[in-house]
Amino acid sequence: MILNDTEEAVVRRAVVAYQAAKDHSKGAFNGETPDEILDELGVDPARWAQLAAFVIEVAENPDEHPELA
Repeated sequence: MILNDTEEAVVRRAVVAYQAAKDHSKGAFNGETPDEILDELGVDPARWAQLAAFVIEVAENPDEHPELA
């Protein structure tokens, strides 16, 4: 996926948040969520959905995206 510089920084933060939420799934997660982080971009819903799917892909398959994981 082609990301601009702003999106890349936000996606990196969202991946970290996704992984943290997943790691702490036994209880309440009180950190910033990937959704909240992606909302900072203020992109249209279609782009937001693409970025959200990409965040999950990177978080679940970090070996395929070492530049972002």
